[in-house]
Amino acid sequence: MNNTFAFNRFKNLLLKDGKMYIRNYGTSLIVFCCLNAILWIFNLLFGSSSVSGFRFGMLCTWTALAMMMVPEKVYGKANLSREGVAFAMLPASSLEKFVSMFIYCAIVTPVVVFFGGYLVDTLLSLFPFGGFEKPIHLYTINEVVHMMDNSEGVVQAGNMELSFNDVFPIAAIRISLYVGIIQWAAIFMLGNMLFKKRKTGKTFACYLGISYVFSTIFGLVFLTSGRLEQWLETLEDYPEGEMIRLAHNGMIWGTIIGIITTGVLLYFTYRKIKTQKY
Repeated sequence: MNNTFAFNRFKNLLLKDGKMYIRNYGTSLIVFCCLNAILWIFNLLFGSSSVSGFRFGMLCTWTALAMMMVPEKVYGKANLSREGVAFAMLPASSLEKFVSMFIYCAIVTPVVVFFGGYLVDTLLSLFPFGGFEKPIHLYTINEVVHMMDNSEGVVQAGNMELSFNDVFPIAAIRISLYVGIIQWAAIFMLGNMLFKKRKTGKTFACYLGISYVFSTIFGLVFLTSGRLEQWLETLEDYPEGEMIRLAHNGMIWGTIIGIITTGVLLYFTYRKIKTQKY
């Protein structure tokens, strides 16, 4: 039954996980949704104000933190020798367990926290006091690209100036955003199944460590060796069409690498659920 998928069985599992999700993480969800109210209270006490862009950034931060914590809070016992037996004995296949975990960690949590927090922030902005002068504007990707094209911050490529939309296609940006969200959830889903204690902290520490190693290698290979400067100098002789093609290919390959990395993280999470020994 490990690789099978039955809709009725999955529906029952999804409902069961939903009850556990609300029981174990419902209070935390409410707290995360209301964290921007701390800014409102701070402004009210000190007579300051918070612009919508800053509040939007904080809303994204709370969403990322909620996604970090949810696997351990809801599925933290799934790989424990004693407490995990109940998870192993659920009348569902490993695939169904994985899909249910993915839905609550990578879809439900970011949607609830982000839009719940946005609703709370919008309600607070209706008050004539508290420093929230206007609601957060949820810019679409098209609007962001349009603003970048109309700003002075065009992309410099040698002696050429290319529009933001020329260098970064909207479709690739949209896919990269969605992949990044799923990848962030996948990192902590896998960490939850690998570590026994302090799952979130250890996973985040590993993430920082791996990021530091890759950034160090990049610095040694390109920055300190002078290769990056040499490469940038060669770009000055490239025609505009070739520059756009290179930028498109770079964006596409970056997206592909992100998709592959996310897929590997999710596969090993499913594999760990399937082969977990108790």
